Parts: sequence; C-alpha cells; structure tokens
Amino acid sequence: MSVESAKDFIRKIETDAALKARLEAAPDDAARRQIIQAAGFEFTHDEFKQAVAEISAAAGQELSPEELNDLAAGTGRAGWCPMHGKPSCPQAKPAG
Repeated sequence: MSVESAKDFIRKIETDAALKARLEAAPDDAARRQIIQAAGFEFTHDEFKQAVAEISAAAGQELSPEELNDLAAGTGRAGWCPMHGKPSCPQAKPAG
C-alpha cells in the first residue's frame, strides 16, 4: 500500500470514465475495493487522503479541511473515495 498508488488511482479516475463508472455503480465498499485492486491499485484511506492533499499542494491549491473531506468522499473536484460509506469515511456521521 502506498501514497504513490493512491496518486496513480486519482489520476486514473480523472481520465478513465469506464473505471469511474464501474466504481460508481458498485453496490458496496467490498465491490469497489475489488475493482480498485483489480485495476492494480493498493492504498489505505489515510494514504488516499494524503495523496489528495499532496496533489492539491503540487497544483498550488490550498485546500480547507472541508474541501479535503469533500474530495476524499468523492463529492469534490478530484474524484471518488474508496472508503465512502464506511465509518472511516470522512463524510461518515458520528453515531448518536
């Protein structure tokens, strides 16, 4: 697992509409994880968030914590979160 793999994944889903469509159509996190791994990517949620932050910094874009959460959840500019829908997703609502 690596930040570099997460960066490669982000770049890939920005240009590969078919991969992005398969991920969006996946019924659950396990199916999304399988698609990601079958495409040759392996990274943790934290590595994904770090990759988003590094790509944004390299592009000269300072992200607010809210923008970073939106990106990691797939609702922002950079794409889709492989952890979306799980308790560890930054968009997950705390229980209670």
